[in-house]
Amino acid sequence: MRSHLLKFAYKVIYDMKENINKIFAPNLICVCIDTVENGDYIGKFWHQYDDKPRSFRNMTELLRNMEALYDEWDFPQKSTILRSFNNKRGDAGLRQGRRDAEYNARRIENKHGEKGTFVIYVKYRQNATWQGEMLWLEGNLKISFRSVLELLKLIDSTFEIGNAETTLAHG
Repeated sequence: MRSHLLKFAYKVIYDMKENINKIFAPNLICVCIDTVENGDYIGKFWHQYDDKPRSFRNMTELLRNMEALYDEWDFPQKSTILRSFNNKRGDAGLRQGRRDAEYNARRIENKHGEKGTFVIYVKYRQNATWQGEMLWLEGNLKISFRSVLELLKLIDSTFEIGNAETTLAHG
């Protein structure tokens, strides 16, 4: 499995500096993983509307924070909206968070996690999940994902590739 994954990874290697400069989207998020504890990832993430990083203690917290940002920005828009009998959230002002903040793509440049760095571009939120692209900076890899589960598996696989490369280099 690992050798197949390594062969696949080497087939889709890109020059990351060119890719990061060509990417322009209002919802790019740079995820920096600093620690791996009990199979979960701890780190921080940046987006283009704030200079301060947001921390996460596990992947569930990261995904919830990202989803909240997409809702706040209203981009990408959901294709499925949760319904309730008591709608406390008004849609007026939903887009205000993005309108009030100044967009600056340089806010996510030169950010690096101790264990891994990923730039995530969610193009669509359809079928109650995400579709988009993930850039793994350390591995110079750009790959598309069709769901949040696939995104998580891709992030996990980058650590497997990194461990395999370390083993090959030292073994």
